[in-house]
Amino acid sequence: MSKLIKVIAFIFVFNLSFSQEKNKKLNNFTTIFISLNDKAIEKYSISKDTTSASFSIYYKKYMSKKERDKAIKEYNKKIENRKTSTDDPSSVFLPDFSVSFIAFLSNPVTKPEKLKSIKDLDYLTIAEFQDHNYVSTPMVYIIHKQKDGTYLRWETIVPEKL
Repeated sequence: MSKLIKVIAFIFVFNLSFSQEKNKKLNNFTTIFISLNDKAIEKYSISKDTTSASFSIYYKKYMSKKERDKAIKEYNKKIENRKTSTDDPSSVFLPDFSVSFIAFLSNPVTKPEKLKSIKDLDYLTIAEFQDHNYVSTPMVYIIHKQKDGTYLRWETIVPEKL
């Protein structure tokens, strides 16, 4: 009897851990809800036929024009002085002001999903995304509200830095 209980317990624990791993894989995405006119949005672009879109969210540090101008000024100064500087010239670069997400749809079936409500969805606001140090999963969905009150959910990628 004791062996049977151990076998049943092993099977239960194994199935539980397998189902938890499966759930982790199914939920391996980040969803960000944005307002297209939020001041944290650097820019966005949505094609008329909704086959492509891009969204850029400012890093908190560079949300103000003053901070971006300061970074550009420092960059230009480094460029001017790179011949006389001991810094490695290849290390002189303009910082990224935002993180970008791109949706380009080669298959019409993968157009953005139209949602009537986002009430039951887990998502981050832009501020929460910024507060979480812009950390996301490999799969990122961007949701925004349309004029008719519905929402579009875009499956996006984050382009690699060159």
